[in-house]
Amino acid sequence: MKKVVDIAHDILQSYIKDNCIAVDFTMGQGYDTLFFAQNKHVQQVFAFDIQQDALQQTKQKLQECGVNQKVMCILDGHEHCKQYIESFDIGVFNFGYLPKGDASITTQLVTSKQAVEQALSLLQKHGCLVLVLYPGHEQGVQESLYFDTWTQTLSSKYYSVLYLKMHNKKNAPYIIAIEKVR
Repeated sequence: MKKVVDIAHDILQSYIKDNCIAVDFTMGQGYDTLFFAQNKHVQQVFAFDIQQDALQQTKQKLQECGVNQKVMCILDGHEHCKQYIESFDIGVFNFGYLPKGDASITTQLVTSKQAVEQALSLLQKHGCLVLVLYPGHEQGVQESLYFDTWTQTLSSKYYSVLYLKMHNKKNAPYIIAIEKVR
């Protein structure tokens, strides 16, 4: 079976169209940013992280692959996305901490809630926002519980919400994909 991040990319790929604007709300090691930047239909990519190390790793990956010119790497919290973005077509949040980094520096529910709510307000009609949740650590449990409940309250008149989880693996990462239908 594919890894959860690869499944998230498959979902996002189906929403990519010409001149697409993409956002990686949790840059980390830059894999989602690179995924967006390497797609010829993606016009511009915005990528957020609060850690300088994440920014440097991502910039290096982008430069090595020759796609850094269409990416704006932003050293700021994703809850400030409205200061940088007017609208976008596809976006992804990979909550948690920087792999191989300091596990005590992790996304926080209070700012994650703000960021996802802002992201939905900026998401274009027929666009998709993917949340990859990791309930295997304390903050991840809080974020998972919150977004599981909160996404159920989104009006089906305006949003379609997909919930994709490994049913037989405790604390496995999982996906909530939100499509803006109106």
